[in-house]
Amino acid sequence: MKYFRIVREYDISKVSGTGHVLDGVVFDDGVTVVRWRTPTSSTAIYDSFEDFKAIHIDAHPENKTVIQMMETLPWRYQK
Repeated sequence: MKYFRIVREYDISKVSGTGHVLDGVVFDDGVTVVRWRTPTSSTAIYDSFEDFKAIHIDAHPENKTVIQMMETLPWRYQK
């Protein structure tokens, strides 16, 4: 498994906000699960990391989103 987080410099939709906005995990078979860190958080499952990236990253280049991939879980989730 690989862990990642999403950091946004800008949020054109004004929904997810800026900074560290999402935590995610990519399982060995490619299935990707994400958890938004917004006040009204949600969890979503994608068949692949590429599917997630196409919807939330590539479709919104104006958000200046950074994907930080990690081998281990470096943070503790806090709402």
